[in-house]
Amino acid sequence: MHIVITDQENENSVKEESFLANKYTVISRSGLNITEIQIIEAMRGLANPKRILFLENRTGVSGIIARSLYPEAEISIHCMDLYYAGKIRRNLLKNEVSSVAVCCKPYVEQKDIFDAIFLQLSKGGATRELTLDLIQQIHQALHMGGKCFFSIEGNDSWVRNQVEKLFGGFSLYSQSKTGCCIAAKKKEKLKRIRDFQAEFVMTVFGKKPVRLFTIPGVFSHREIDQGALALAEVAGGESQKGDAVLDMGCGCGAIGISIAANQDVSRICFVDSNSRAVYITEKNCQLNGLERYEVVMSDTGIEEECGFTLFTGNPPYFSHYKISELFISSAYKALKPGGRAFVVAKTAAWHYKFMNTMFGNAELINRRGYEIIKSVK
Repeated sequence: MHIVITDQENENSVKEESFLANKYTVISRSGLNITEIQIIEAMRGLANPKRILFLENRTGVSGIIARSLYPEAEISIHCMDLYYAGKIRRNLLKNEVSSVAVCCKPYVEQKDIFDAIFLQLSKGGATRELTLDLIQQIHQALHMGGKCFFSIEGNDSWVRNQVEKLFGGFSLYSQSKTGCCIAAKKKEKLKRIRDFQAEFVMTVFGKKPVRLFTIPGVFSHREIDQGALALAEVAGGESQKGDAVLDMGCGCGAIGISIAANQDVSRICFVDSNSRAVYITEKNCQLNGLERYEVVMSDTGIEEECGFTLFTGNPPYFSHYKISELFISSAYKALKPGGRAFVVAKTAAWHYKFMNTMFGNAELINRRGYEIIKSVK
C-alpha cells in the first residue's frame, strides 16, 4: 500500500519509507518523525480494537495504516490546532480514506470509550504541563483495561515518570538512539482529577484590569507575556471610541479584551487556529462582561474585507515568517482606509519591511524590550 502525503513531483525532493515488513510505503517530503514511526510499529500488536484514538498526530499516516490494519474499528484523530486538522484531512482525501474521523477540539471529550490511544511527543511540541494534561485526558478516555502508547522523541525520563505515576507502571515497547515508545494499561479510575486551569489579572497602566483564565497549550499560560502586554499598552493607548477591533492570534484573548474593557468599541473579533485558544477566549470574554464580540477558529484569517478600524497581531516565532505574512496580509485586507495595524515582535526588522511594503508606511515603537510596528491603511 502506497501512502502519499506530499505534493512534490520532483523525485529528488521526496522520501520513500517502508513499514511493517514492507506492507506500507509512505512517500513524504522529508520522512516521518520518529514519534510516528514508533507508533506505526506499535499498532500491529493490538488485539481487535473497536475504537482507536491518535493524539498530536500531524500527517494522518497513522490513521490511514490503522484503517487498513483494523477495518472494523472506529478510528479518530484528535487535533488541537485547525492547521494540522486541515493537513490531515487533505492527506486522507489524497489517499481516498474517508472513514477516519478528524476533530479539532480543546479536549478529548469521550470518557471510558477507547481501546487504544496513541500520543506523539516530539521535541519542541507540547509543554510539560500540556503533556501532563494530555496524559490525564488519555487515562480518562480509555476504558478499563484499555492500552495507551506514548511515542517520545529522544529518551525523556520525565515522561516515563509521569506515566508511571498516573497509570501505576508502564512497559518499554521499543527504544532507539532517536526515541522510545512506552505502553501502559488503565487498571483503575483516577483518585484525583487535576485542574490545569490558571487565573491571573492583567493590568495595563491607567486602564481597568482584566481577569483571565488560561490552560496549557494556550499562549501564554499562567502569566501574561511581556510582548502581549506591550502590544496591549500601545494599541490600547491608541484605540478610539467606536473602533471595530480584530485581534488575530488571540491566545487567551488578553489584548482584545483589555482594549474592549477600556474603550467603547463597536465590535471585537478574536481569531485563532488553536481550539484551546478559542475555547478560553470565549470564556474570558464572558468573565469580563463583553457583549459585542465574536470568536472565530481559523488558520487562514477571516473572509471579511474592510470591516475593521483596529488590528492587533502577535504572530508566533516560527514557520520562517509565513504566519507573520498571513497576519499582516489579513490586517491589510480587513482594515478600512485609515485603519491602524499593530504587530509585535521581539526583533521586528522583517515585519517592519513587510508592513512598510504592504501599507506604504510603518512606524517602530519600542516597549518592554519588544518592537511594535504600526501601519495605517
